[in-house]
Order: sequence, then C-alpha cells, then structure tokens
Amino acid sequence: MKKAILLVLFVFSLSLFAQEKFIIYTYHNHSPFINSQNSGLSYDVVRYLNTQAKGKYLFELKVIPRSRLNYILKPWINKDCLKIRKCDANWMVLWVNHKWGFGQDSLSNFSWTALLQDSNVIISSSKAEFYYTKPEDLIGKKLAGMAGHRYLGIDDLVDSGKIKRINGNTEVENLKVVLSKRVDATLLPKSTFEYYQKTNTEFKKLYASDVSHQDYMRNIMTVPQNKELIAYFNSLDLSEIFK
Repeated sequence: MKKAILLVLFVFSLSLFAQEKFIIYTYHNHSPFINSQNSGLSYDVVRYLNTQAKGKYLFELKVIPRSRLNYILKPWINKDCLKIRKCDANWMVLWVNHKWGFGQDSLSNFSWTALLQDSNVIISSSKAEFYYTKPEDLIGKKLAGMAGHRYLGIDDLVDSGKIKRINGNTEVENLKVVLSKRVDATLLPKSTFEYYQKTNTEFKKLYASDVSHQDYMRNIMTVPQNKELIAYFNSLDLSEIFK
C-alpha cells in the first residue's frame, strides 16, 4: 500500500515538474476584467487555460500597473532580447491591442491572439444625452477622463481649450460624476459600462453613445518564439470563456 502511494506521489511530482509555467500579466485592474479577488474575466481566462492545458501548462495571473509592464517589456520592444541579452519568454499579456504603445513594430514584434471585441463609448446622462458621432461633438462640453489615459482625437481639442477635461481615478468615480451632472460625459470601454449597468441599478440611468469613439480587438499578446503556446491558443474556442 505504501509503495502504491509513493508511486502516485512520484508520478504527480513528475507531472508538476513537467509543467511549463507562464505568467499572465494584466494592467486592466477594473471590471469586468478584475471585479474582486478571484473574480472577473481575467480570472476566467486563467481558469479556462489551465483546465484546457490538462497539466501541460500552468498559468498564473499577475495584476500590475501599466508602468511596471512597460518596464518588463522594454527589452522586448527594443528588440534587445533578440540581440544582446537572454530574456524570459514565458509570459503573456491580456486584453491589449497592438496600437496601445508596444512599439512601432508591435504587430510583427509580438504575437496577437484575438480575445474580445470591444469599443470605447461616450457615456452621458440619459436625461441630457447628446448625439455623438465624432470628437468635435464634445466641443463646449465637460468630459471626465481617466487619469493617465490619452484619448485619440479628443485630447487635441482639450489642449486647444475646446473641451474641458477633468480626471478621475476610477471608472465608477467618473460614472458618478456624470450622474451628478458635474460633467457632461465620460468615456469608457463598452464592456466595462455594460458590467456596471448590470451590477448597479443607479447606472442604468446613463446612456452610451450608439456611435463608438473607437472600436478595437482585445488580444492575448506574447512573443512569436512561443510557437507551441500560440498553437495551443489557436486550438481553443476562446469564446467559451464569455458564455
């Protein structure tokens, strides 16, 4: 009996040793990606990938600020990892797009696996909604933005004084500022706004523009060297995560 138990433990330890570990980074520390500890789409992705891997891979989530991610990825963005130094390639990043500051050659420098179609929408009070089709429609308005975020086509109008922008630290804070009518609008990912409307009846009073400010795909980003990992992603139906 003891020999059988020892054999099981030995086989189990071998399987753990054989696992290839990958760190999953995300800087999207807000709903629906991170709702609370172990809750949110980011955790759903990790659980799904670990389950489907059947012991071949072990994925671990790390939530870090964007500034920290930039530091980690700098040698990859600068292509130092291919020339002058050896870098750890066992990582991936969730919910990102190649246009979001990952270098001029980001599309070819990294591998991108489509994960979630999303968009940025203009949120206003339902009682005072205005028709948004382009950034110029915000001229003369007061906009609540997220501190540290840049908004294509909008920031130029802010810099010229045509739009007044105030910054909040959280998405919920900005939605409440719109509700109180201290600003005319805010800008949020559609996925985030829909989550908050489902979980907070107060936010059902708010209105999302039919025309989005930007449409984009949220991807899993890693390096092309991870060929087996990328093939693993391509073998999966990632839409199952959102069902």
